[in-house]
Amino acid sequence: MRKGVVILIVALFCCGFIPQHKAVREQAPQKSISELYTEAIKSVTIRKDTIGALGAIEAIFQQDSNYAPALNLLSRITRQPKNALEYAERAYKSDTTNRYYLEDYGRALIGAEEYDRSIPVFERIVRYSTEPNDFRILAILFDNKNRCREALAVLDSADVRFGRIPELGRLRQFCLLKLGKTLEAEVEAKRAVEEAPYLAQNHISLAKLYALTHRDSLAIKSYIKAIRLDSLEIWPWMEFFDYGEKRERKELCLMIMQHLFKYDHFPLKEKIAQWKTFSKDYDSYSKYYGLYDDLAKTLFIRHPDNREVNQIYCSHLYVSGQKEQALNFMKQYLRQQKEPKIEDFSDVISIESDFGRLDSVAHYTNLALKHFPQNIELLQLRSYVAQEHKKYEEALDWMNEALKYASKDEERGEIWASIGIIENQRGDKKRCYKAYEKALKYNPDNGTVLNNLAYEYSLEGRNLDKALEMVERALELSANNPTFLDTKAWVLYKLGRYAEAKKVMQYAISLDRSKSPEYALHYGDILHALGEEFMAKTYWRKALERGADKEEIERRFLPQTEKKK
Repeated sequence: MRKGVVILIVALFCCGFIPQHKAVREQAPQKSISELYTEAIKSVTIRKDTIGALGAIEAIFQQDSNYAPALNLLSRITRQPKNALEYAERAYKSDTTNRYYLEDYGRALIGAEEYDRSIPVFERIVRYSTEPNDFRILAILFDNKNRCREALAVLDSADVRFGRIPELGRLRQFCLLKLGKTLEAEVEAKRAVEEAPYLAQNHISLAKLYALTHRDSLAIKSYIKAIRLDSLEIWPWMEFFDYGEKRERKELCLMIMQHLFKYDHFPLKEKIAQWKTFSKDYDSYSKYYGLYDDLAKTLFIRHPDNREVNQIYCSHLYVSGQKEQALNFMKQYLRQQKEPKIEDFSDVISIESDFGRLDSVAHYTNLALKHFPQNIELLQLRSYVAQEHKKYEEALDWMNEALKYASKDEERGEIWASIGIIENQRGDKKRCYKAYEKALKYNPDNGTVLNNLAYEYSLEGRNLDKALEMVERALELSANNPTFLDTKAWVLYKLGRYAEAKKVMQYAISLDRSKSPEYALHYGDILHALGEEFMAKTYWRKALERGADKEEIERRFLPQTEKKK
């Protein structure tokens, strides 16, 4: 219908085109302007026929293009604010004494967001207005311009003319607060409560003032009174929640959400958003576990068929240490899905992987691949499982399958990097290097590949200068990566730059949280090369304690003569 109106307006107002029947021998007598105006009014008010009204108005403008009543009516039914303002202004200027034209002109100015121009118009309107809303509009216009004293004067005038109106009283509170008159605003708020104690909004306004002056016990009492008046409404609870957030009272916020989560008219989208915000606070998760548990259960009970809710409940079980329950829950959910999504499988696979149950990971990955046979991540995961079982040929087959469906260079780079690792594990250095080089071709800034290839070069003692460049680039991409630092230290060691190697290795060890036996072993070798035998042996022993090969450590403790033998 909107499209039809636009077309008609364009045809009638822009082009001035009026289709006429050919072959009309006798024309009907032309209707008078008053008749046409009456027809337009009836079309709008009785028949709700905007198009009919526009047709009648066009006929009026053919006789008198400045007919004020038609211009004013047109301003009311026109959807475009700027056009409405144009017509309303023309009507008003044709008769500045007409109060109705003035009022419509004022509202058209508001609709067109011409707020500065609307102020003097509404100042005229309120001189004779019988509508408190006109005073409210003018007060808001003044308030928005930070002309709060003038806004208060308008509100005082409204009180004189209409008596106390709660809505205007709340506006007066805002103006008083802007002027720093907190006590006066509080008096106004208390007066509103006394006059209309049944209005929740009045108690909320008073609560906010108490909160502003840090009288929290009084603020809470007022919030509770408001909630009791409108306990089934969401907004009083949310006002109370905002107070709790500002005061950083986590327990209070959780308790409020306990109630709101039980309301079906509280949007699910908002419930999920609130849960996600709460769940990020790990400290309060354990402190208020009972409240979190209640929220998660309520969410699931009320929305059992929502996938995201099921994931939330599963995650809650997992985080709270109920990992088996979380796994069984997601397995059951997965079985119930006629058309499962990949995320449903991912949740189960992730938990099974966390348990180290590789056979189960393989099982659910295979099930997922039946539904999503071209999913690269699933194919890579299947390769990883085969890799862990030392089935390297099978692992390569899965990776090559993933390569078929890779559509981005980044994806291809990651797959070739994985192939390089597998080839290295099965002892084919030549293919390993080729795979790494292909990975870097697709993604030259793959830090892991740069590091791995540099380390392999260092082990063989070749391309050491190139290896150093590669690992330094990797560190540019990830400056505090202890694995990359260890590789750099080892390349420097191989280059005979022992003092530099020591410094880098010290930094790597300081960042290491895994207590790597390899780092300790490398550091011992570097210290040995510098002649620091006592500390070298200390770190070799640490490497042994952390799981390094015993024979390799014992060999380092042998006298040089025995090593030569």
